[in-house]
Amino acid sequence: MPAAPAQGWKLFIPGPTHVRREIREALALPLISHRGDEMKALLADLLPGVRAAFGTRGDVVVLSCSSTCAMEAVTRSVVRPGRRVIHLTNGNFSRLWWELSVASGFDAVHCEVEWGDAWDEERTAAALRKHGPVDAVMITHCETSTGALADVAGVVRATRAVCPDALLCNDVTSSVAGLPIDFDATGIDVALGGVQKCWAVPPALTLGALSPRAKARMAANQGRGYASDFLSTLQFQEETGMTIMTPAIPQMQALRRQIRDIEASGGFPARLKRHADMQRLVLDWAAARGLSILARPGARAAAVTSIACEGRFKIADLIGGLMQAGYFIQPGYGKTAPTHWRIGHMGDHTPRCVGELLDVTDGVLKRLGAGVAART
Repeated sequence: MPAAPAQGWKLFIPGPTHVRREIREALALPLISHRGDEMKALLADLLPGVRAAFGTRGDVVVLSCSSTCAMEAVTRSVVRPGRRVIHLTNGNFSRLWWELSVASGFDAVHCEVEWGDAWDEERTAAALRKHGPVDAVMITHCETSTGALADVAGVVRATRAVCPDALLCNDVTSSVAGLPIDFDATGIDVALGGVQKCWAVPPALTLGALSPRAKARMAANQGRGYASDFLSTLQFQEETGMTIMTPAIPQMQALRRQIRDIEASGGFPARLKRHADMQRLVLDWAAARGLSILARPGARAAAVTSIACEGRFKIADLIGGLMQAGYFIQPGYGKTAPTHWRIGHMGDHTPRCVGELLDVTDGVLKRLGAGVAART
């Protein structure tokens, strides 16, 4: 592996992604007490922006933990003893949520569609008729391992029709702050997502949203834990204006700076458009070179794209060539690692810097004799 450049790699991996200078400077602000007026002001500054990103006017929480930790906490919070939970999977990270539920001792059913495919209303209804009744349905919005985007609205409709008492829980780690999430209008019950991807803030925070149905279920559910429990966190937040435990204060300060900058740059609509513009550049580039996309048309996320090498070159050679030029991308995940590579076009990247990456990629492929036409 080539040595990292002095200024660090230009990260185009699907998270953690590039962190710009202003955000790094916010990380270096002096620490504050987590019990006092400064913390109350910091948390109060964050919550409106979190609500805007999730598309809710309701309750949101800030947890100092990984998305993986929050996924486990959600299952423990919403699935009642002796009840079943169903996981709709289509890649590594949606499957991970199922593995977490199994490890926690739940009756967890795993239903999978092909990698690159995505869950929709019809498939969800069929899975629920086969495996229901269930207490909760777990779905990943953007599957980071494949770049596939679930039809969450369709999944909610199917859930309400077949298992109306089931809560719909949505992992939005690779989509929140980069893709539209309309929590309230869609009827999601719990959503969670870390800050290290489209938010472009270093990892250590997970943000969440809760519906009234979810809060009622959690309140009646014993044994849901404490450290990463959404409801306990929310109740403490409402009562005191502070976090329930010592939080990741630097990341919260960085997130405040990011939210302020997003608002000053056209708000979330402008940010979502930029993600869509970056995705279009990558898709058009791949199509012009005859390189296929793992995620099927109509289910492609504007945050990450997994591209096939079509047997023309070795993924490791492409990655190595890009590293020599200072760029860091990742191969496909799991079984797609030998055949695909992933570009994370998310966070604070721009169409211009994505174009620069694609230009460099063309140069590497030409040197590899990959038979891919130069960019026009």
